Amino acid sequence: MRFRSYYLNPLALCVCVGLVLAGVYVDYQDREAHQLPMIFGMSALAAIFAWAFNYKRLLAISEVPISMIASAAQGYVELYGKCKQRFPMRSPIQGVDCVWFRLWVYARDSNYMWRLEDYRVSEQVFELHDESGVCLVDPKGADIYAAKRHVITQNGHRYIEDVLFANKSIYVLGDLDAGMQAHTEAEVNQEVGKLLTQWKRSKSTLLQRFDLNGDGEIDMLEWEHAREQAYADVKLKQSQQLKTEQHLIAKPKNKRLFVISGITPHALRQRYRYWAIVHFVIFSIAVLFSFVASYLAL
Repeated sequence: MRFRSYYLNPLALCVCVGLVLAGVYVDYQDREAHQLPMIFGMSALAAIFAWAFNYKRLLAISEVPISMIASAAQGYVELYGKCKQRFPMRSPIQGVDCVWFRLWVYARDSNYMWRLEDYRVSEQVFELHDESGVCLVDPKGADIYAAKRHVITQNGHRYIEDVLFANKSIYVLGDLDAGMQAHTEAEVNQEVGKLLTQWKRSKSTLLQRFDLNGDGEIDMLEWEHAREQAYADVKLKQSQQLKTEQHLIAKPKNKRLFVISGITPHALRQRYRYWAIVHFVIFSIAVLFSFVASYLAL
């Protein structure tokens, strides 16, 4: 079980507050120790590290625009849609339909303390649907946000379960491996020409469909109508192909941010912005107090 990045903000806040309290306590116990400037400086370092952590993620989410699955370019993308199961899966404790779960199992030890006994996290691929198509999502290595948490204690065990429910809106930022891209206008026109050529081979069928005035010939107006119909048929066929194409979004190989979130991109940006402001304010206060403490120690 590796450290998850979303633990960093409360941890950094606790470290900063703990350092300040430790500094005050040391200074109170020994007025000649003059440890406050150094401890405030350490608190400032912890705060600026946490600020950089959040600001980097805020930029990553803000700089990459949300794409539609069918037209998304291969590479680092944002997608937003509804998650669906690819294969049936239920959460171990609640037994609800889900696309992802994480489970901690704690047991009481001889000292009546909770000790981690088991940890499980699902790695099953699920689907992301939007109006343009379907994409597979591989959740391995992702930072999962806004999963619903369920806690239950029974028979000397405590179960903590995080779940992303099936058929709910979801946001994903990661690397897209797209087997098929949206067609350019030139490619569409090329397919239209092929289809019109195919129609010309059966003149009786062509006249039956597009000879609107019944004179046995296809005039310019009727031919333009045939071309419009061919264009519509080609676009419909390509749209259906894109909807059935199985793209895959997964963890980037270059260690860029990989996020799966049950909240909207806007709400996630607000969360990172909030924590960035909090840590920058703490950094500023710690630096100020460090200078003041250094001055008073002279």
